[in-house]
Amino acid sequence: MKAVVFTDCFFTREVFEKAIRELSFWQGVRCVYFDVGWPKIPFSHDTRLREYVPYPREVFQEIQDAEILITQMGLVDESLLAHAHSLEVVGCLRSGPVNIDVEALAKRKIPLFTVPERSVEAVAEFTLGLFIAARRKILQACRETQRGIWSQSFYFTYEFAPPSLSETVVGLVGFGRIARRVAELLKPFRVREILAYDPYVDQEVMTQYGVTKTTLEDLLTNSDVVSLHVRYTGSNEKMLGEREFRLMKPGSIFINTARGELVDEEALYRALKRGRPAFACIDTFCCEPWEGKHLLAELDNVLLTPHIAGASRSTVEVGAREVAKCVAAYFEERYR
Repeated sequence: MKAVVFTDCFFTREVFEKAIRELSFWQGVRCVYFDVGWPKIPFSHDTRLREYVPYPREVFQEIQDAEILITQMGLVDESLLAHAHSLEVVGCLRSGPVNIDVEALAKRKIPLFTVPERSVEAVAEFTLGLFIAARRKILQACRETQRGIWSQSFYFTYEFAPPSLSETVVGLVGFGRIARRVAELLKPFRVREILAYDPYVDQEVMTQYGVTKTTLEDLLTNSDVVSLHVRYTGSNEKMLGEREFRLMKPGSIFINTARGELVDEEALYRALKRGRPAFACIDTFCCEPWEGKHLLAELDNVLLTPHIAGASRSTVEVGAREVAKCVAAYFEERYR
């Protein structure tokens, strides 16, 4: 049996070979590797697929007799599948396979395995880090100190000093896997209350995590920190805009580690200028990477990072391990 594997600078050959080392099925599989170079080679997008890196044309020859295709960021499109005469299964190390033509796979009745859990821990940890950094004004103090400004007396004024984390109301917009892990990580900090808005999750589920189900309007009005954890579907583009930001409390903090398309960035810019929210931590943007300077980068009351919440070794190791297990289980069951 043969597998074509699209590796990159994150999902390396070494990572995959470590993942399959203890799985007996993979000992009988010959793996042919193609490094697509992400993230040194940036994502491409088209009208149907996005966040992908094109494959080299040399893969057309190797894919013809391969039963397995494994990818993380490498493109899987109609042109590639047209050459994949023996392909039986595709594994993708992502929670959402936006780089794969799933309709073309379905037409050929080729199953696709993904890893919904792969970046849960990493993104939740990153969100918590942003939460603490923003609430305790760590970034502002760092910037001032680096400029030679010793502003200790300013931070120790009662009016400017932030409340403790135990007095903070946190609002989670969306309550899927990542938001649930964020709620668990917040428990030791004994925050005052965790609110969540998700029309698809019952209160009973939220109660298990110590979370109160509420409306989006109530969450925005009452939360000191609002963290976005919604999957982008296209229909929910700019779900947070001018109206929603006007509902937020003066002095509040907004965090987005989900997708930039969920936020009206121009509305957020105006809201930050008004001070509602007073600070924003943004890891994802509508256009990535930027061309020129982003409008949010003009502001001092922001913490901007280049879509790195999932940049943890655990993310790719979990992805490689789970995809390898799923593919092995598929063939073992099929040929039992």
